[in-house]
Amino acid sequence: MKPKDPNAPYQLHGVNISYFTGKLEAYLRYKDIPHEHVNGYNLGKVFFHTGIKKMPAIETAQRQWLYDTTPTIQWFETVYPDISITPKNKALGFISLLLEDYGDEWLWRPAMWWRWMPPVSRRALGTQIMRGALGAPALWWYFAQRQSREWLWGDGMTQANSDAVRDMYFEELEFLEAVFAKQPFILGSHPSAADFGYFASMFRHFGNDPDPAEVMRAQAPHTYAWLARLWDTKARDLGAAQKWVFPKGAHWTPLLDRIANDYLPYLQANSQAYRDGKKRFDFKGKNHSFPRTKTTYYRIWCLEVLQREYRALNARERDRVNKLFAPVGKISKILTARSISADMDDLYDLPKASLKGSHIKLSSPRGWRLGAQPRN
Repeated sequence: MKPKDPNAPYQLHGVNISYFTGKLEAYLRYKDIPHEHVNGYNLGKVFFHTGIKKMPAIETAQRQWLYDTTPTIQWFETVYPDISITPKNKALGFISLLLEDYGDEWLWRPAMWWRWMPPVSRRALGTQIMRGALGAPALWWYFAQRQSREWLWGDGMTQANSDAVRDMYFEELEFLEAVFAKQPFILGSHPSAADFGYFASMFRHFGNDPDPAEVMRAQAPHTYAWLARLWDTKARDLGAAQKWVFPKGAHWTPLLDRIANDYLPYLQANSQAYRDGKKRFDFKGKNHSFPRTKTTYYRIWCLEVLQREYRALNARERDRVNKLFAPVGKISKILTARSISADMDDLYDLPKASLKGSHIKLSSPRGWRLGAQPRN
């Protein structure tokens, strides 16, 4: 008999249209971890306890807190280690982590395009969010304008590249359709971290919002079925015998090209901009370019972690990863470059005891209550 989890049941603070809440909730469902979903619009409570103004967050029965889906899920994997979402093969485990990071930090831009640019989706989601956040659905237009201005037009999207941002969605559907035509999950018989990374955007944005959901149903039925499959699947039902599949086939090539020649260079350029004290930088990749995009502190840590995990591979494992990417580019140069530290390891050493508001300045009592998860 498994020992009882003293941290359960968990409270998941999030909302049902949130990019990352969907990712974390899918994992909790998959591992059958006892939890209840509570109102995630109350970001003031999350900030009071954690100092972090975003969703989702987890509150344990011991009144400790976890935030950010990647380190949160990694912590849960130590508590619920059976049927791991990380392949035992170290090279494939790194690929899984890289794909999770790519899904988390590269696909939010097209997810935001498809939520806030098409008129039907913009009004539907703006109304839903403003009803939940402020009880004022009539202000949907204000929130929609704010989101598109802050996270699209104000963060590297222009009239010249708007269509390319839109079409990033089609690029991912083409890849996923080919994968799910052959196997139930991205890396084989069971969900891996890669599935949950992709699920974040695909479930609560692309598969939920009116315009992109209709595109998925019409053009990517295998992907649409995968969303339901992952949402409904329990690890115990799949069993412990996992059959992982190393990436192979021509359908992987465009994705590997985007990672090697767009995503990893973007992470590196972001870190270098931070090092040089720049709040914005012009990014030009092989397939995508974003002028005057914002320097993002968190993504410095993303690259730092990927570099650390890559360096932890032995020579044989690194060689296998390098050979996978060899037809499209050399990723080892970025992954072995000198790291630029974000000094965030302690921040994401979870769980944390509640801060109990000790970080809040009384001189600005309202500011901490008005935070917003950016990628909703």
